[in-house]
Amino acid sequence: MGLKTAPNTFQLLMDKVLRGLKFRTCLCYLDDVLICSETFEKHLDDIKEIFKRFRDAGLKLGQKKCHFASETCIFLGHEISKHGIRPQKIGMKAIVDFPAPQNIKQLRRTIGLFNWFKKFIPNFSAIISPLTKLLKKNQKFEWKIEQSTAFQNLKTHLVNTDNLSFPVSIYRLYWLWILHQRE
Repeated sequence: MGLKTAPNTFQLLMDKVLRGLKFRTCLCYLDDVLICSETFEKHLDDIKEIFKRFRDAGLKLGQKKCHFASETCIFLGHEISKHGIRPQKIGMKAIVDFPAPQNIKQLRRTIGLFNWFKKFIPNFSAIISPLTKLLKKNQKFEWKIEQSTAFQNLKTHLVNTDNLSFPVSIYRLYWLWILHQRE
């Protein structure tokens, strides 16, 4: 039972250790920590503060797994830089080659995929509505031209997306630092 809840427990620990800094100075998802600063000098101060908190909590970092003062990084499938946020380029071929769903189970998976990237697709709700209509109760699964067009439009929007602007001040980046597991 303990192994199932280990990620939740670790996230709670990280939330406690980084309390007051999350969404102001850093973002954290499990053992991935992204520190965003407006200037290099501020970045050094932010790193020192987070290192102090990690040390006080008894947490240790693996030097080989750390990246410091980068101008761009990949975080949770997103490429983040001072120019904005965009879907990770490496996954775009998989999006282009993604097949049209053949049944409700595949449709749910497809909608889940597009939902992950909805912030990159203008008018997302309107575009995806022909697909979500097929999920209504007592609706027969019939893949028609309307669904096919919506499916292709969603893929096209994702592949041709521009950078998003940053939603909060933490994202006005000049320097980034990230702790993450190397693939």
